[in-house]
Amino acid sequence: MESSIGFIFIGFLLLNTSIYPQNKEENFHKNKSSSDTASILNRKILKIYEELGIARELLKLERMESIPSGTFVTFLGTYPNRKGIKVAKHSIQEGKNGIEKAESKSILLEFTGTTLSKVITEVKSENMDGSDITLIRLTDETPLDQDVDDILLHADKNGKEVRYPIQLLADNRERSEFKQEFYIKLLEDFLIQLLRLQEMQSQESAKNKKSYCKLLKILYNIESSCPHCRKIS
Repeated sequence: MESSIGFIFIGFLLLNTSIYPQNKEENFHKNKSSSDTASILNRKILKIYEELGIARELLKLERMESIPSGTFVTFLGTYPNRKGIKVAKHSIQEGKNGIEKAESKSILLEFTGTTLSKVITEVKSENMDGSDITLIRLTDETPLDQDVDDILLHADKNGKEVRYPIQLLADNRERSEFKQEFYIKLLEDFLIQLLRLQEMQSQESAKNKKSYCKLLKILYNIESSCPHCRKIS
């Protein structure tokens, strides 16, 4: 993900030259292929949003029985009236002198009833000495509409901030690169994480039921073989 951060920030720090329309000659060279690619990527993002709706099932659980190492799950609201879920993953990069860099990625999914109403993704990378801090936050407050280009982008690199909707990127090519090389990969990563969380809860639930049934069987056998127990019954 470090390379992805570097990729997207190149565009951010060139803000003054990249969000404004290009000259007529460059605009003239925009072709149908670029538009088709943008349309395909937009549909892919909307499809992933739809699949992220599986998070609703996790909201119904009173508690999480099993969570992967390095992953943290928090809920918006209290059970059974939760309105959203946040999944965060943390990792470290070690060097010769110990930990050199820490990175965190998170996704926040908010629901209005059963409808996905907001998606916030965030990536933060920080050197352990605090010399280099990069934050990228992407907010889509209308994930179910067809306009993917209204995603609000907020980036901060060592205190230098930019904030704008991705529709202000210069052209379809830049927006497509952003979606394909960064946003879609981030969404897919968290979709896999949510599927894994759901599977782990199902496995843990099945294991608990099996243990409970085994306990009942043991208790039944004890009662059946014990004269004193039979008298009491």
